[in-house]
Amino acid sequence: MPFVGLAQFFRRDIPALAAGPDGADLVQIFRCPFNHGPYLERRFHLRWRRAAETERAERFLAAPPEVPMLRWEHELPEPCVLHPEEVDTYPWAEDDTLPASLIARIDAWDDAQAAEHGPEAPSYQFDLSIPPGWRVGGFPSWASTGPIAIGCESCSTPMRLLLTAGSDEMDAGSHSWVPREERDPSLRGKASIQGGPSVAQPTRLRFGRDRDLHVFTCPADHSHPPQWVLS
Repeated sequence: MPFVGLAQFFRRDIPALAAGPDGADLVQIFRCPFNHGPYLERRFHLRWRRAAETERAERFLAAPPEVPMLRWEHELPEPCVLHPEEVDTYPWAEDDTLPASLIARIDAWDDAQAAEHGPEAPSYQFDLSIPPGWRVGGFPSWASTGPIAIGCESCSTPMRLLLTAGSDEMDAGSHSWVPREERDPSLRGKASIQGGPSVAQPTRLRFGRDRDLHVFTCPADHSHPPQWVLS
């Protein structure tokens, strides 16, 4: 069964995108339309290409492969264009992702914010460190699993986060990351998002139970297989 294309990124549009093998500057992500095995696992595929060679290709499919009947709407991505924006991000603050003394200071700041502003108070994890949605590089979010050490299965080298595919571009815990033109500044959380699901989930995709899909690659050897981590 043909894989379904999820996204493609050009390095000319995203300078932070790591170079692929042999100078490849175009990365494409694919997903099998069906689940596999007793645990309903999803199978993904990462393909590196040279953009110049791809755009000069003499042979293209006359029509994309037909997508089979799918059970859920979110199995098929909604065609859309990504508009990359560069932002500063900071590591997830848990376990040994940061020095213990710094995590203690962050926790104390979070507690003070909650005491002053209540349940809708800003927090380091959701408002300051890592934005929701699709992102290239930066740091992984570990909201569901807690931090995990990702080592290459071929050579044990610590792997590098290539990109993250998010189920939502914005959610109830990410008020500060919602674009100004798509939020009500007088409200917080999900209530502040203007435009409904089409704005919060423009790609219509879901990964796991609304988790982030992290794609890790080996910095020592691009030929080593990537790892796909839901967190």
